[in-house]
Amino acid sequence: MNASRIALRRLTPSARCHLISFDRRAISGSRWSLLTSQTHNIRPAVAPSNDLTSRVSRNLTVETSVAKYPPWTPPVKGILSKLPLSLVPYAELSRIEKPGGLYGFYMAYLIGLSYGACLATPGPGFILLAGTAAKLLVYNVFLRGAACTVNDILDRDYDRQVARCRTRPVARGAVTPSQAYVWYGLQTLGAGAAIATLPNPLTMLAYAIPIQLVVSLYPLGKRFTDFPQLILSAPIAGGVLMAAAAIGVDPFVTPATAAATASLFMSHYIWTTIFDYVNACQDTADDIKAGVRSMAVLYQNTDAFISVMGAAQVGCLIATGVLAGFSPIYFIGAAGGNALWLAAMVKTVKRSRPDICGWWFAWGGLLVSGTTVLALLAEYVGGPRGVDKHVEEADADN
Repeated sequence: MNASRIALRRLTPSARCHLISFDRRAISGSRWSLLTSQTHNIRPAVAPSNDLTSRVSRNLTVETSVAKYPPWTPPVKGILSKLPLSLVPYAELSRIEKPGGLYGFYMAYLIGLSYGACLATPGPGFILLAGTAAKLLVYNVFLRGAACTVNDILDRDYDRQVARCRTRPVARGAVTPSQAYVWYGLQTLGAGAAIATLPNPLTMLAYAIPIQLVVSLYPLGKRFTDFPQLILSAPIAGGVLMAAAAIGVDPFVTPATAAATASLFMSHYIWTTIFDYVNACQDTADDIKAGVRSMAVLYQNTDAFISVMGAAQVGCLIATGVLAGFSPIYFIGAAGGNALWLAAMVKTVKRSRPDICGWWFAWGGLLVSGTTVLALLAEYVGGPRGVDKHVEEADADN
């Protein structure tokens, strides 16, 4: 043990306060002494070493992390507090108390439904759209829950090193990996049951199997690539295609329609990448220490990342409207609305403010993708194609 650490331990708390009165000119020297205090009888000592300083800094960081993310305690409010204590860890695995991720999954399906409604001739009724949306919501609750569960299983060693994640059920030992795998299997069965209630369940299954597979393997990407967000974005954006097919629409029926669909898919793919990037910005420092790889670690400039990716996302939305022949209603709502939300993200997202990053993850999926959904529904109801469809339907009834 070096002399500086021994000397520092001999100081009383009040004496340590006198460290601030060191002569600045002596700091750069190899040896320097504490000011003599008759009251506290302070003994001369050498300056704290760099090793000691770094240890103090790390301790302060740990104390700050503990204050921000305190140890787990039984929930006393919210939906988790209504459950038996034995079921709370399983509910936490599914993140039922944090709907932000569910918005991130589910909004792709609402975009696909509203987009499919714009393409369909005759257009589907609102009862069909609402019923299909409800069934897809149930499917997404199970899908997202299973994805979060397997993420916690595979990332348990990483989670113990990340302040925000160390109280997750598997990481803290409330659930064993085997128990979590059983819960994952049950949720996967639930997702399959929800699919069985949809029209053309075999077609839906053809979409759902690769979606389930890729979201389950996504956590492994953090070990082998700096771009795990690009892996996760694909199955989530696949919901756009699955939802359109759920109401009997072939989104690739013509070359122009196929191009419009591909652009819409890419728009949501890019948005999901931004969405998960911002979420990962909460943990960048811990991720670096734990060896977690991600685009948030690779690309430190959040303004540039969101600006470039956001411009690409809005560009894809514009291309979708042009190729599909949509009206200004769509362009103003979808492209214009998304551009405004993304500009707000560029302005507000900062790594030094993980609370703001967390807010965007909690609400960004609902706000940004919800704007696209509303624009597509407005196009369906009030756009020229929508008006023509309603006239055709009225003529057919007569």
